[in-house]
Amino acid sequence: MPRPTGRVLTLLELLQSGGTRTMAELADRLGVEGRTVRRYVEQLVDLDIPVESVRGRYGGYRLAPGYRLPPLMLSDDEALAVLLGLVTGRRAGLATTERTANETASAKIRRVLPRHLAHRLDSLLEALAFTDQPGELEHPDAGLLLTLADAVRHRRPVSIRYTDRDGRRSERTLHAYGIVAHAG
Repeated sequence: MPRPTGRVLTLLELLQSGGTRTMAELADRLGVEGRTVRRYVEQLVDLDIPVESVRGRYGGYRLAPGYRLPPLMLSDDEALAVLLGLVTGRRAGLATTERTANETASAKIRRVLPRHLAHRLDSLLEALAFTDQPGELEHPDAGLLLTLADAVRHRRPVSIRYTDRDGRRSERTLHAYGIVAHAG
């Protein structure tokens, strides 16, 4: 891939990492002048990627909030880290509202893995063991976890309906300080 095209893709990766990037930071990271950064931004805009300019002393460029990015470009180590995270999440019982999301995400990444990396992953998964096998507990869904995480972050109480082991139900208010994955 020609160097300018590679730099445009690098610019996209920098913007994907979130936040506003200053012109000086982008120019330094790309090894180009500010004018060239502006040209690269124009190329991204021409590709319908919503890059916003931010004015002011700490201004620069950022991606529009809520923009869904095209497929990720992961390094070998990043791909392994994501797959290992998916395996660990599945093992811990973390599920999304669409219960197959973990498996489909894993399959998509595995389909594009180079053969040598797929062999490394298979070796890792064969050697990987978890302690303290989870019992027949009900696994939390993603919606519940996200609600609790939001309550933790904003220090808000959460109301729940609780059923004890004898079947008695009650309303309770929790002040969540964090989320712990235990025995999973």
